[in-house]
Amino acid sequence: MREWNVAFIVLAAMANAKCAFDNLLTHSSRSALQAGLAQWPTDLTLTQAEQLRGRALALEGSPRPLRLAVVHTYTSDLLEPWLAMHAALEGFELQTYHAPYGLTVQEATSSSALLAHRPDLTLLMLRRDDLDPGLSRPFVALPSQQLTALRERSVARLVEITAAFRAHDVGQILVTLLPSLLPASLGQYDAQAEVSEAAWWQATKAALCERLRSELPATSFIDLDDVQAQVGRRAFYDTRYWYSASYPFSAAAAAEFARRVTVVGTLLKTPRAKVLVLDADNTLWGGVVGEDGIDGIALGPEYPGNVFVDFQRRLLAFQQRGLILAMCSKNNPADVEQVLQCHPHQILRDAHFAARRVNWLPKAENLRSLAEELNLGLDSFVFVDDSDHECAAVRHALPQVQVVQVPKRAVDVPACLDRIARLEVLTLTTEDLAKTELYAQERLRRELNDDIGRSGGNQSDYLSRLQMKMRISVDPIAHLARLAQLTQKTNQFNLTTRRYDEQCMRRFIEDRKTLVLDFSLADTFGDSGIVGLAIWRRVDGGCAELDTLLMSCRVIGRMAESAFLAAGLRLLAAEGITQVVADFLPTAKNDLVREFLPQHGFEPDGRGRWTRTLTEIAGDYPIEITLTTGEPVSSTVAA
Repeated sequence: MREWNVAFIVLAAMANAKCAFDNLLTHSSRSALQAGLAQWPTDLTLTQAEQLRGRALALEGSPRPLRLAVVHTYTSDLLEPWLAMHAALEGFELQTYHAPYGLTVQEATSSSALLAHRPDLTLLMLRRDDLDPGLSRPFVALPSQQLTALRERSVARLVEITAAFRAHDVGQILVTLLPSLLPASLGQYDAQAEVSEAAWWQATKAALCERLRSELPATSFIDLDDVQAQVGRRAFYDTRYWYSASYPFSAAAAAEFARRVTVVGTLLKTPRAKVLVLDADNTLWGGVVGEDGIDGIALGPEYPGNVFVDFQRRLLAFQQRGLILAMCSKNNPADVEQVLQCHPHQILRDAHFAARRVNWLPKAENLRSLAEELNLGLDSFVFVDDSDHECAAVRHALPQVQVVQVPKRAVDVPACLDRIARLEVLTLTTEDLAKTELYAQERLRRELNDDIGRSGGNQSDYLSRLQMKMRISVDPIAHLARLAQLTQKTNQFNLTTRRYDEQCMRRFIEDRKTLVLDFSLADTFGDSGIVGLAIWRRVDGGCAELDTLLMSCRVIGRMAESAFLAAGLRLLAAEGITQVVADFLPTAKNDLVREFLPQHGFEPDGRGRWTRTLTEIAGDYPIEITLTTGEPVSSTVAA
């Protein structure tokens, strides 16, 4: 009888699990499907992965292609269903080329099948001993000189392999190294050992990543040691497949590895999120402050308040990635202000939010207002709320906004944003780290402009009061990551909206026929960081073409774009250029610059392009301009 009861319980659990999975497939948006999957309590089966892929593609309608090439020294094709599922969840249909088994250098040649595939991503799935045979044996007993030499050889070999592919147009390169199946040679004593295998390997990875970061643009390291730590050492490997087919991954490891690969594809092909808009009640804290009072909300060291403290800490971490925090809450402003100012366990204070909307208006209306204030598109917003109704209303009214619903279980809240691909970063610039401060400065500029207007002043008075200083850098190789980032995410003030990665930007800077200029703008309120880019290509006959002219929207309205263009034209004229040609390529978002070229002396040539002669370059702008070429030795140029 006991056996029958156990069998019945097992069958009932299986039926409930199937019912729960069937309910997961009923979600009507990809974001809801992703949120449901993030809360899924068990590992998916291959069949379930295929079903989720099919559902996600059906919701997308016309999925975009994501082209992946895989170079591997262990079996890779069994990873395909997991890669395809996660690609579909991000709105892509995966198209994969698996190179022949082994480290085939032939794939890094211009005639290879890999290059013919034209990948957006090239994934290198390597083992540690591909770098040096010494990594396949215990090495902690080696003398320090030999350990140093082993590290240097290993790093140099991986850089050599990666550089061979980076020399070709293979998209973003993803470098991975398979973790060891077995624990450290010294077992649990390893952490205390004078030569710790784990510590040596961490230092080796740090050295490797520094080389990749400094020498190989458009290259990312996906740390499979971190995946192993997340799923657990014993849960990472499926030893049956590893020893029989050289395929290492369990279902959990395969799914997480595939998710991290497709995150990079999403960041390359989808506008990056720039703003996290947060509800307050039952999102930043537990409970409703208007009903429970400041002392009654859940926020503090005890459960469930500690959950929301951890969530706020996590939000600060996202801010460090360059995301702007904003608030959108249906609430009494005084109640929210009291929490921000007075609650002893509130981590996020007023200064952490670039903008706030605390009122009783529809949240879609408030989101539009926030987008206008921040001068950013709604497709760069991620909205976080606990309410079924509010999430559904925003999804319906603003489908371009990504909506994340806070989990029902409080313990799931702190990590609820960690699997949102568009919140990840591929690079981190100085401007990213200072993003909130930059928007705070912009708020002060608006207040100054309003004050001048109320006192009878005009725009000229406002610009003069700013005391602006522009620094233009010529062929700035040190700014590579920032310049590529600007081409990827600048939409409104962008004449051509051409997208370039770091590899392309490096080629432009190193090409003697191309002139790359960027600028930063400082004033009495602070420094904007690098906010503008121009790429000029010199052609025969004393002519130059303007490939790219873009500028961050946060400095629009200060005549910076005109002063930057004039400075670039003067540089070209000094080189003997007599005529320039430019394009305006309209998009759904760059109507702001439709009249920029004719307003600055360009005339249509009858073939869809714009031309201007450089006989006279006028321009009187209230901006002091400094040029920097190579080493930071400056000279002032009149604007």
